[in-house]
Amino acid sequence: MANESTDVLVIGAGVIGLCAARELSQRGLSVRVIDRERPADGASCGNAGLVSYGHPPLTRPGASWRGLRWMFDSRSPLLVRPRLNRDFLRWMWSFHRHCSRDHFDECMQVLAAMGRTSLAHFEALASEVEDCGYRREGWLDVFATKRSLEAAGAEAAMLDGLGYPSEPWSGGTLRSREPCYRGSVAGARHYSLAATLDPRRLVAGLVRTLETRGVAFAFGSEADALLGASERVEGARTADGTEHRAATTLIAAGTWSDRLARLAGLDLPMQGARGYHLEFEAVSPLPRIGAVLHETFVAVTSFHGRLRLAGTLELGGLDRPWMRERLEQLPIAADRYLNCLGGAVRVSEWAGYRPCLADGMPAVGMVPGRPGLMLATGHAMMGVTLGPATGVMVADLLTTGRSELESPRLDPGRFGSVAPSNAVPV
Repeated sequence: MANESTDVLVIGAGVIGLCAARELSQRGLSVRVIDRERPADGASCGNAGLVSYGHPPLTRPGASWRGLRWMFDSRSPLLVRPRLNRDFLRWMWSFHRHCSRDHFDECMQVLAAMGRTSLAHFEALASEVEDCGYRREGWLDVFATKRSLEAAGAEAAMLDGLGYPSEPWSGGTLRSREPCYRGSVAGARHYSLAATLDPRRLVAGLVRTLETRGVAFAFGSEADALLGASERVEGARTADGTEHRAATTLIAAGTWSDRLARLAGLDLPMQGARGYHLEFEAVSPLPRIGAVLHETFVAVTSFHGRLRLAGTLELGGLDRPWMRERLEQLPIAADRYLNCLGGAVRVSEWAGYRPCLADGMPAVGMVPGRPGLMLATGHAMMGVTLGPATGVMVADLLTTGRSELESPRLDPGRFGSVAPSNAVPV
């Protein structure tokens, strides 16, 4: 069984796939999006809802050593659950090697450029989804201690040099503008260019908007093979036997992208890093500006009268159950900063996987040696922020053959190739 061929087949209906579909359809290309499920519970919907331009990669200098120190603390911001798995051990070693200052500085240049592109396009995107709660009031890096506040000056100066300025707020200034913070909190830095939104409504609204523009969707359709003749990829086959043919196939399947990439012989060292969130109602006073609680890495956002606490990274395989203690750690960690959780009523909880490549950077572009195949994945915690930029980059590459955002740090082929795990059928 085959569908009518389209210009582009997008595998993955998260924020990256949808932003790419939006940009491609705006340029007059026919697009079909397929996904194993409706985009309701993936990382695109469960994240904090912070649009934080200039967000650093996971491979901060020293991050791997901190991960080792936290390995046996189930309450730590980053938890590595060791396992004797070759791909996992290889990923960990590669991650460790990339936690260097030189790599970090190079990545920040690339991410800053992508952030500027997203910033230029986000207002238009959000206006198409009017109920997504988009508010461009910046974000706060909130510090429990004066020592942390002073130490953050170096990173703030770096971000300022990349075009993302911030303003230091004393504890008194912070509480005068956001009464939800405790008197013991030392202060914050306010990054004015950022925004907050409801990611679940953003994704659902994009699906509705794209459907009205003629983008076709097939949910409950899990791609299990790539179609092609010789080396050229000409679409994908789903588990029910349906063939979705297209001139170009874009893999934007988040954590599950590595399996599809391997079908085409592409090495893509990916790990799903589980994150958690809790949502509360009856919170007063409700924070107005999105924030990250610096010492705990817990993100705080509010939309539609609810408070969302999101955070933690947990590496250890896709088949392990939730760790209830990590979920419960979110309000415990937040209570050190916030005075508004006493009467809060818990209304929802979530856990899901962020797609993390070993060098901390996304993979966006054409797959070398496989004409007709593109990749847009590995955005870790930056998917919402970098979604518009990724869509622009994909559309530029496909329609003009080049993009101002191209970089060796984003090259899908930078990890090399592997023997295909499954023949690409005709």
